[in-house]
Amino acid sequence: MKLKTLLIALALTSTAAMAQTFTVGPMTLVKTSEPAFYPLLTDGARTVLVTQQNYTGVTSVDLASGQQRVLSTEPKAGRHIADSPVTTNDKLQIVLTSHGQQTILTPNGPDNRYLWPQLSPDGKRVAYTLSGQGTWVYDLDTKQTTRVGNLRAARWFDNQWLVAMHDSDDGYAVTASTIVMTNIDGTVQQTLTDDSVMAMYPSALNGRVAFNTPQGQVYVMTVSINR
Repeated sequence: MKLKTLLIALALTSTAAMAQTFTVGPMTLVKTSEPAFYPLLTDGARTVLVTQQNYTGVTSVDLASGQQRVLSTEPKAGRHIADSPVTTNDKLQIVLTSHGQQTILTPNGPDNRYLWPQLSPDGKRVAYTLSGQGTWVYDLDTKQTTRVGNLRAARWFDNQWLVAMHDSDDGYAVTASTIVMTNIDGTVQQTLTDDSVMAMYPSALNGRVAFNTPQGQVYVMTVSINR
């Protein structure tokens, strides 16, 4: 298991060294009154929404002024931060809502469990994590599935790129995690964070990427494409 994790990490590092597709700005710590998790960039990436580790409550933080505003104190309110047309049902199948109609999607078969689905900005693809099998992309037009890599909790950076967490564990808890940028077929990947933080559960919008640490610290950084 350790050898497999090391080989994956080396592959990611090697790919990043060759490509250097992105320029990453410094990580900025977002000040919150209490530990915060599962950040969601909103309002043109001027604001980040956060919740508690058990998804209780939702707080808005203005990234320019640092002003915090409590939006909800309800239990599990954090599970519904994003008003997304793609969710999962109780069977962990993907549910796509369009024009008031719901469609169940099981691109890899009905016996799999689907996690963290998200619709691309142009509405043409769904990224999701398949339990135990990494992150995949499903093309809604062609019905084709593509495995992106051994990544989790992927979020769209734009229509061609995703940010996701590459984590490893000891069988009980996560021991390491970085944020990785990948294209939609997994052929180009670049690690965005270093070993100074354990970076998890990314969000991306307008060239900014947010993530949290296991201790509940939230960071935001700018990422630009080297064209």
